Amino acid sequence: MLYETPEDLPLDIGIPKNYLKILTHNTVGQGRALLSEEDSKKLLTTYGISSTIPYLAKNPESAVMIASDIGYPVAMKISSPDIAHKSDIGGVKLNINSADEVRKAFGEMMANVANHQPDAKIEGISIQKMITGYDYELIIGSKKDSIFGPVITCGLGGTETEFFKDIGVGLPPLNQTLARRLLEQTRIYKLLSEGFRTKPPANLRLLDETLVRVSNLMIDFPEIKELDINPLVTSSNAAVALDARIILDEEAIQKGIQEYGHLIISPYPTRYVQHWKCGDGRPVLLRPIRPEDEPLERELLAGLSEESSRFRFFYVLKEITHEMLTRFCNIDYDREMAIVAEYTSNGKRRNVGVGRLIIEPGGETAEFAILVADDFQGSGLGLKLSDILIGVAQEKGLKNIYGIVSNRNEKMLNLSKKLGFIRKGLSTEESRITLELSSH
Repeated sequence: MLYETPEDLPLDIGIPKNYLKILTHNTVGQGRALLSEEDSKKLLTTYGISSTIPYLAKNPESAVMIASDIGYPVAMKISSPDIAHKSDIGGVKLNINSADEVRKAFGEMMANVANHQPDAKIEGISIQKMITGYDYELIIGSKKDSIFGPVITCGLGGTETEFFKDIGVGLPPLNQTLARRLLEQTRIYKLLSEGFRTKPPANLRLLDETLVRVSNLMIDFPEIKELDINPLVTSSNAAVALDARIILDEEAIQKGIQEYGHLIISPYPTRYVQHWKCGDGRPVLLRPIRPEDEPLERELLAGLSEESSRFRFFYVLKEITHEMLTRFCNIDYDREMAIVAEYTSNGKRRNVGVGRLIIEPGGETAEFAILVADDFQGSGLGLKLSDILIGVAQEKGLKNIYGIVSNRNEKMLNLSKKLGFIRKGLSTEESRITLELSSH
C-alpha cells in the first residue's frame, strides 16, 4: 500500500523562510518558547496553509475598533505566552456580534485569567473573523520524538479532541499517498470520505495537501518542538486553521542542528532542482525523482527505441510493471539519487531523461546510469545529468563512481571519456567505466 502511486501535488520550491528562522531564534533569545498565535500562523500561511488572521487588542475600545473593521461576528481569545489551552480557563469567546458584546467579553476573559492564572503574562486579546458554515473540525499536530524526530498526527478536532483521542500518526516527509494513509487510520475517516446525513464528504485531496504542507514545514524547521492546529475547519473547497500553537525547541536553537538532522527519513532534496536549456534551446526542469513520477517514467521507458532500451538495460523492455516503476521512483535519497529532466510542451509534461546513482554498501562507491529519450539525444542532456551526478557523488564523499556500458554504445563511451572516466573491458559485450573522485 505504501508503494501506491501518489497523486501529483504541487511542488513547493523556494519558500521564503529565512526571516521566519530569525523570528524563532529571536523568540528563544527573549526567553520564550511559545510563539504567539500571530507568529504561529505566519509560519502556516508561508507554507500555504490557510489561517484566520488574529489582530491584537490591548484594551476594550481598541477591541471594538478592530471588530468593526473585521466585521461581525468575531472570535476573541486571550493572547498569552503562558496559557496553552485558552478555552480551559474561559479565555475564548465565540460568535461576538456587537460592540457591547466585545466590551463584555473583554472584561470577562480578563477576569477569568486573573482567577485561574494570576501570574500569566497577558499581551492582550486577539480578535479574528468568526468562521461559520464549515462541515468538520480536525486537529493536525506534530511533536518531536527522541528517536523518530517529528511525528505528524491528525484526527478529530475541537474541544473533544483529548476525550476521543481519535488520531492517526505518520512520519515526514509525507506525500499524497502517505497523507491519505494517515487519515485512514482515524475513526473519523469514514465520515470524512462518505459524509453523513446533511454533512457532505470532505475534500480529501485538500486534506492530503494540507498534511503535506505541514510535513514540509516540519522538515524545514528543526526549531519546532510542537505544533498544534486545532481546529482546522473544512468545507468542500476550504481548509482553514482557526487556532495554531507552536512551541520551539530551545535546545535545538541554542546548540544548532544540522539540516534535516532532526529527521529519520531523508526529505525531498530541493537543492538539486534547477532549470536548464538543452543545446538546441529546449528548456527542461532538472529535479530529483518523486513517487508521483511513475506515469511519466512509464511513458519514457515505453517510448524508447529498441537500441536505447538495449543500451540502458541490456535487453528490450517488453513489459513495464508497477513493481519495476516503484523501484525506480520510490527511492531513499540518502542511499540513491535519480535526477529527471522534465520537459513541458503544449501543456503536456514529459520526463525526457534520467540520471541515476546507487550507492553500494560501505558508502565508498556507486553505480551510475544515464537514460535520455531518443528525441533528446545529442542535445547535451546526457552530459548535464552526468555532471549533476558527479557533484552528488562528491557531496556524499564517495571515492569513485562506475557504470557498465555496452561496447556498441559509442555515445556513452565518448561521453564518459570526455568526463574523465577510465574504460576497462569486461567482455566482448561490455566495459566498465570508472571515475576516481578522491585520491585517498
